[in-house]
Amino acid sequence: MFNSRSHKINILESPISTITSAGHWFFATRSSVEEYVPGILEAHSFEDLIKKAVTWIDSADSLAMILYFILAFTVNPWIAIGGTFLFHLWWYFNKSAFVNIPATPILTFLNNDFLQLLVAGVALSYMGISGMYLAVAFGIIYFFLFKIGILRRGWDRLERNRRKDDKLPLNDRVLKMILVRYSMKENIAPGEIEKLEKHVQDAVIEFNTKKKDRKKK
Repeated sequence: MFNSRSHKINILESPISTITSAGHWFFATRSSVEEYVPGILEAHSFEDLIKKAVTWIDSADSLAMILYFILAFTVNPWIAIGGTFLFHLWWYFNKSAFVNIPATPILTFLNNDFLQLLVAGVALSYMGISGMYLAVAFGIIYFFLFKIGILRRGWDRLERNRRKDDKLPLNDRVLKMILVRYSMKENIAPGEIEKLEKHVQDAVIEFNTKKKDRKKK
């Protein structure tokens, strides 16, 4: 049975997973975080931890969009197009290695919808006036791909199909690093994070097993 919660971020919680209203799926849950990282929720709400993880997950879209508009004005359009695509792919699969608390507010600012609309509007208008039609076309395409999250969902599906059951999903890797960083900041022993990882792996295996059983039926 899912419970709907509406605090700083809208999430749905089940015994084995946490899902945000934007479709971000985590196998870590409130109870597993409470159990395996004792004391962390006294200093930081579960919603806040999930929100920070989502900030890093969504950063692939915002950073790639800004990168495109920078490259479009400085290099060949095709290099800007290809470089942006490759950066988005690389950052999305490797972002957990760069997670840190001080940088999170910066990414939150860059993820802001109004800021992105402003940057895209100004850049695309100038490109149109300057006759940069190829850059404008791909600027519009990338804007919608990033804002709707199509590429993110595509990488999620690719990662799910290739991931082994004993590996942490990408979203949970980010949340794990958020917990590790806060554990260090709050002087909470991070050793229990390994148990959290075990919980997530067990949940992934259970979920995949149930999915396979449903397909057989």
